[in-house]
Amino acid sequence: MQPAEETPRPALIPIRGVPMIKYFAENWGEVEGFQAQPDDLLISTYPKSGTTWISEIIDMIYNDGDTEKCKRDAIYMRVPFLEFAVPGVPTEFL
Repeated sequence: MQPAEETPRPALIPIRGVPMIKYFAENWGEVEGFQAQPDDLLISTYPKSGTTWISEIIDMIYNDGDTEKCKRDAIYMRVPFLEFAVPGVPTEFL
């Protein structure tokens, strides 16, 4: 049995000296143009430090602990990432 061929990772593109994956880099103009509203809450975390958990907790707080309301959609749709851009995933929340 032959190992399956791995799909190559997208190229890293430096944005102000920080290497970003291609999809994030291509969307960076949207991030820089983002204008926060007074009632916005921005979550800033290091990679792999529990961002999804924090997002779930924030969504639970916003929904007064109603677990059924928190099941309404995937977490990336309920708590969007500013830099999130992947082909096939809507980005109208930006």
